[in-house]
Amino acid sequence: MKIFVPLLFTFTILTCFTACLSTTPYGEFVKTINFSSLDTFSYKHTLTTGMDFRKSDELLLEELSEQVVVSQLEERGFEPTDVDADFFAVVKWKKSVTYCANPFDHIDPYNEVIARRGDPNSRLASRLHLTLEIYESSTRNLFWRNELPNIFGALQLTEERVNDSLKLAIKNFPQHIAKDPNLPSIH
Repeated sequence: MKIFVPLLFTFTILTCFTACLSTTPYGEFVKTINFSSLDTFSYKHTLTTGMDFRKSDELLLEELSEQVVVSQLEERGFEPTDVDADFFAVVKWKKSVTYCANPFDHIDPYNEVIARRGDPNSRLASRLHLTLEIYESSTRNLFWRNELPNIFGALQLTEERVNDSLKLAIKNFPQHIAKDPNLPSIH
């Protein structure tokens, strides 16, 4: 009984600590913005950081990041433009070595990630982290961000995984707010 109480206490502390480290829901506003004033956007660039990428992988990430983000924003009703955009998007890919992927962060189904956890080769591995940031053009202030750590292993980099990851990153970005031209303007 004497050993049971300290073990129970330790288990409770570790459980609470793990629960506190859970990730936030996909995509969130980080600053208040008048969203109804956003009509047009531009794609700024793709950043690749961390461990070295092969040149072909870097080019693939740059090309697909722009294609997917632009098409997803167009599907939401925003218009792409090269000049005087209301907001712009930046995609960041980071390659780093991490210990064990969190099944909730990974692009693969939960049960597949759990099944690989027992494999000693998948514990300490190079993984990609994806961050999508959207900035207001006039102030250059960040107003929306989604960070997906350990989205997939670097050795698993494929066009399909990149597409799926980017679509997941922008999943909760809101639709364009269509303004009714018949409403009076306060300007």
